[in-house]
Amino acid sequence: MINISFLAEKDEEFQMLIQVAEEYIRQHGKKTAEKRSGDATEIVIRSHFLKHGLNMSEPKAGIEGSDIEIDLLLLKPNVNPNREVPYQPEEVKAAVEVKNNAVGGKWIDGKQEDPNDKIRDDFNELESVGVNLFAVAVLSETLPSDPEKKPYKWRIQENKIGKRNCRVFTLVAREKWRRLYEVDVVREMLKDREMRRTGEWEELLAYLRAL
Repeated sequence: MINISFLAEKDEEFQMLIQVAEEYIRQHGKKTAEKRSGDATEIVIRSHFLKHGLNMSEPKAGIEGSDIEIDLLLLKPNVNPNREVPYQPEEVKAAVEVKNNAVGGKWIDGKQEDPNDKIRDDFNELESVGVNLFAVAVLSETLPSDPEKKPYKWRIQENKIGKRNCRVFTLVAREKWRRLYEVDVVREMLKDREMRRTGEWEELLAYLRAL
C-alpha cells in the first residue's frame, strides 16, 4: 500500500538515492571493480542490507545449475557472501532483483518486452534449480499521488510477475520522471516534495528477516 508521506533528508531511502547518484558519478568514465560486479543501485542497496544484518551476496551472483546472474542473493547464515564461485541452491534463502526504476525491455517483432515477463522467466529458471523464494526491490518509481495521472506503464508489479512466492517492494514513489543519477536533481526533488516514502523498505527488511 502506497502511503502519502513526503520523503525527508533523514530517511534511509533518501540517503540511498543520494548514494546511488554519487556512485554513478564515481563510476562514470572509469571502469571500477564495483562497476564490474554490479551497478550503482545494487551496490548501494546491498550495503544497506548488510547494515541491517542480512547476509547478502555480492552483486551479480551465480547459482549452480543456472546461467542467470541474479542481482543479489540472501544467503543462509555462515555462507560466505564474498566468494566468486556459484552458490549451491541449498545455501540460498531468496533471490533478490534490484531496480533503480523499471524500464521497458527490448523490442522484439515490433513489441516492447515487459520487464515483469523477464523477471518471471528468470525466477522460473532459478526455481527449477531449487531456489524457492524471490523479491524485487525497486528504489523509486513514478507513482503520482494525483489519481488523474497514470503511474509508469512498465512498473514492476506482483500481479504481472504472477508468482505467489515473489514479493515486490517499491521504496520511493515519485510524482514524475527525473534524472535520478544527478545529486542536485535528487535534492531538488526533495525540496519540491516530489517524492514520498511508501514504507516498503521496512516491509522488505521484515520479509527477508523472516525467511
